[in-house]
Amino acid sequence: MRIENVVAGLPYEKEPFFPFRYEEETIKACETAVGQPFPEDLRWYLANVGWREIDYDHRAILVREGDYLYLLNFEKVTNQVFAEDNYTGYVSRNEGGSLPGDPARYFPITEIKGEMNPQVSFRVLVSLNDADRGSVWLVRPIGHFGDQTPSEPIRIADDLAGFLEQVSSRRKSEPVAEKNNSALFKRLFDDYLKAPAVPPTSAGDIETLLHAFFDNRENTLFDGARNVEFNRHIQAQRFENAEKLSAVAELLAREMPTSAFHGSTAVRRGNIKIGKAAAYDAAFAADRLTPGFMTVPVKSLVGDGMKMKEEYLLFHDAGSKQWTIVRRLESAIGNVKVPGVGTFAYDSTYKWHLKAKVQPAWSELKAELNVDGEEDALTAGRIEFIKEIVAKAEFRPILEDDVFRLYRDRYYPDFEAMDEDEKKDWAKDFPAIADSSEVWRLFKKKSRIHVESDRVFTVWLDAGFDPEHGLEVRVEDWTIRHG
Repeated sequence: MRIENVVAGLPYEKEPFFPFRYEEETIKACETAVGQPFPEDLRWYLANVGWREIDYDHRAILVREGDYLYLLNFEKVTNQVFAEDNYTGYVSRNEGGSLPGDPARYFPITEIKGEMNPQVSFRVLVSLNDADRGSVWLVRPIGHFGDQTPSEPIRIADDLAGFLEQVSSRRKSEPVAEKNNSALFKRLFDDYLKAPAVPPTSAGDIETLLHAFFDNRENTLFDGARNVEFNRHIQAQRFENAEKLSAVAELLAREMPTSAFHGSTAVRRGNIKIGKAAAYDAAFAADRLTPGFMTVPVKSLVGDGMKMKEEYLLFHDAGSKQWTIVRRLESAIGNVKVPGVGTFAYDSTYKWHLKAKVQPAWSELKAELNVDGEEDALTAGRIEFIKEIVAKAEFRPILEDDVFRLYRDRYYPDFEAMDEDEKKDWAKDFPAIADSSEVWRLFKKKSRIHVESDRVFTVWLDAGFDPEHGLEVRVEDWTIRHG
């Protein structure tokens, strides 16, 4: 058979010590499930090669969907343990609803995956229909969430041997995909620039543009096209067709200005100082961007006189001489030292956070401490409340009594209801405690405090008796609230 010659030319990894070939009874069970015998080449492959893996540097396969070429990986067929379940799942989710013939007469042999931002996955199916029997097809897997519509199928080979012949090294396949997809992106991008779906807010100079944004962020539109270009070259995002490129450009233009990370919050800035523009070159592949991407530093005062530093990525169009905003690259505030507590820092990723753990007077554990809110959240009033949180020793018996009652009435009865074997496994996490002062035996080392306002905070404790969720206590005006 031709399949034998193709397999002989593939570099498989060394034979493992454990079984890797399909047993005859498994093959027959799968055929019974489908209601059709397998083609000879599929039967031979499962019985002689099974789920033995192809060598790691020879797994690349190119899959064309429209004008885009995906670079994916084929490692092996599915382990026989999962073969029948995979077929049942494929049928029950109607993944093959758009395939020609009877979708139930396609048998899934594996998945091929690859790409990034986001990952791409196709289920590989062999047709057992009378028409085109043995041909190999691809459909998108359907999970429990997301779009449940069957994808348009892709016919990738006449038979299994033809599918395996397409498997190659990444060294050979990657340049082919890159050349194809780069040319496709250039065409799609050039076409979009001719008539952008959402023209961005623009100005003839940087100061006018940024001041207008700070005063009116909800009605500012970022440069969706240049964000698409940035995402393609700097973040390796895929754009398979004009519809996707336009949709992403419109989304970024409209939603990014009010994003706390890449846009801005509603914080009011004072004493704004806009620095000089410089060419953007801070990332790998920045040289692939159209000339005109510029970074601009901005300093200002926010909240109770906090010094904020931001950096914006702008685009200067050489033809129109107009400036547009692409995105905010970073936002940070200098360290704020709070006596008796520690040093706070702010950035657009982690928000306000204490740089080192603190141990409150009412706790036996050191805790991470975070303040909810944006750049202006660390007000003088909030700082005074944080000092109070850390120093209020008289809160300890209140917390201990509450935790003790909660453990005694809600959690420990679950342990008592376990059978003897379960109790052996959980005994260390459910100690018998007789007094509220012993509650600290229930917790591990991790602890977090979230300050929500000037009078509300929550305490999270890593609890062995609830390893998935831990224990969270909400405190409002120094009164513990549940539910």
